[in-house]
Amino acid sequence: MNTLQRLLSNTAFALIANLVAKSGTGLLFILVGRNLGPTASGVYSLGTTFFTIVFGLSALGLHELFVRQVAPRRGESAHYFVHYLGLRLLSSLLTYLLLLLCLYFILPYSRETGQVILIMSLAAIPEAISDICGALFEAHERMATPALVSLVTSLIKIGGGFWLLRQGRGVIDIAWLMVIAGAVGMLIYLPALFRFFRRAAQPWRVKPDFAFSLGQLRQTPGFFVIYLFSVVDYQADVFLISLLLTETSLGLYSAAMTITLAISLLAFAVRVAIYPVMTRYAATAPDKLALLHHKANQYLIVLALPIAAGVCLLARPMITLIFGETFEPAVPVLQISVWAAVFILITVPNARLMLVSHRQNVSARLTGASMATNVIANLILIPPLGILGAALARVIASATLFLGIHLYVRANLLRSSFLPLLPRPLLATALMVAAMWPARELPMIVPLLIGLIVYAGAALLLGVVPADDLVYWRQALQSGLGERIERG
Repeated sequence: MNTLQRLLSNTAFALIANLVAKSGTGLLFILVGRNLGPTASGVYSLGTTFFTIVFGLSALGLHELFVRQVAPRRGESAHYFVHYLGLRLLSSLLTYLLLLLCLYFILPYSRETGQVILIMSLAAIPEAISDICGALFEAHERMATPALVSLVTSLIKIGGGFWLLRQGRGVIDIAWLMVIAGAVGMLIYLPALFRFFRRAAQPWRVKPDFAFSLGQLRQTPGFFVIYLFSVVDYQADVFLISLLLTETSLGLYSAAMTITLAISLLAFAVRVAIYPVMTRYAATAPDKLALLHHKANQYLIVLALPIAAGVCLLARPMITLIFGETFEPAVPVLQISVWAAVFILITVPNARLMLVSHRQNVSARLTGASMATNVIANLILIPPLGILGAALARVIASATLFLGIHLYVRANLLRSSFLPLLPRPLLATALMVAAMWPARELPMIVPLLIGLIVYAGAALLLGVVPADDLVYWRQALQSGLGERIERG
């Protein structure tokens, strides 16, 4: 399997893993909203926000650091795995204890809301263990196992949530379901780890080396600051809405953000798949790294623009179909927030390039600027505009992060610009929107099919994907198919 085929395969598995994982939580949110209403869905959303905070702050950047360390030195995987697992478990326990203190002394939530927060955040501990297990397979570019774990845990969340809601249970029971799903996912990794180390002929028994662990921790501050700022950045809107508005408003806002997050899953998939390849290229083939960076930017723009435009155009039928008529106030929020997903997508290649180039400290400062922009914009815009202001703040913050990272990469790492990549995808997207507009009130499948056909045709005619690339894709896919036939 060549690099392109492996990258495509890893991207597909990573997309499946992230899509399945996020869709489990997202579909559970939809079930809560449709059965219990916007207020209960707001409580659920707040619980998942604090879970994200505990998980993110306890991560310390160990996942990214593990992949960067192990990808070029796979023979030392067991040594790194054991020590990183210990660090991750300790950090998650300490962060959860910190949350307990904050809820007891500081945060002004009701008793039920506090219970939901504590229970859901408890799931961050088994998820932390699964995170390092997933990093091991990611460093070896084996994405099938994390995808399987995501599938099983999501089925538990969706199936268990459906059953609990049919039984008339509330959000607290749903919160316990998240803990159970996290624990099951952690256990699924055990046989996969056993097979991995047995085939890799690496010993399970590794003597604790505190000096080694301390040395790895010394490399985490830049990664940790990125995680800290990212967590605050991505959760500030939810947290401030919970304080400044109502839980009902939070439920409406979270409905729109659930769809926006679904679009952003492509960014998470590309981030996972491209990182180990970039790490290897940075050490051995800088010319290939530059080409990979350029192509990733090109294809993400080609995908991001039509998806965001289509969602913006069809926001109303999407919201009412998924959540019901009571969530209609979330429509304009989705029409605004979906453009944040575009900036998230096209930030990925530059953000990964900075990490493999050991510029995580600079990346941390830029992420901090985005976080500060988001918090300030939310504080300014939420009082007069409500949840629309939070959506605007999200777009402004995402654009700030993209622009800052892009300008730094262009000035210091690669002399590349996204501007020459924009005109043709923009024109193809405009033609797609013009074709979809007259059919926007028809059943949603009709404008979707029209948009897909028109964009594909316009992209082909305008040469959105270069002819050389089309030939290369065709050869790579034919080669991959030939290998499967030979093996079969």
